[in-house]
Amino acid sequence: MKAIIDEVRDYMAQCPYLKEYAELNIEYLQDKVNTYSINENAGYNPVISEDIIGNQDMQFLFTFDSKLIWNEDIQNNIDNSKSYENIRNWLETNNKNEIFPDIKGIYEIGATTNGYIFATNADEAIYRIQCYLKYYKEV
Repeated sequence: MKAIIDEVRDYMAQCPYLKEYAELNIEYLQDKVNTYSINENAGYNPVISEDIIGNQDMQFLFTFDSKLIWNEDIQNNIDNSKSYENIRNWLETNNKNEIFPDIKGIYEIGATTNGYIFATNADEAIYRIQCYLKYYKEV
């Protein structure tokens, strides 16, 4: 059985808005443009609720990051933002159509933020969108 983060990686790799031939890593964003990473958030409780016999509503919080070219070219920066808007819309459409990662009990996936610049250097930026998935875990 694969780890949740690995299933999320496989799922996000299907997103049509990722750059062709780009690398999609887990917990590691390479130091070059057009790379992506899935990262589990820190410091959250994965258990949303639990019933009296121990069945749980669970959550998995993660970020989807990318390193992209960033500069004074307005159109480039608009394109970067549009890419993240498209990723968010893709998640919302998939959620509505119940197209989910291969995780037992999953019932919801989505984004909690729009894409935003997380960090920059002279000509590159790390863009991030915060995401979640919810699933039911039986005892």
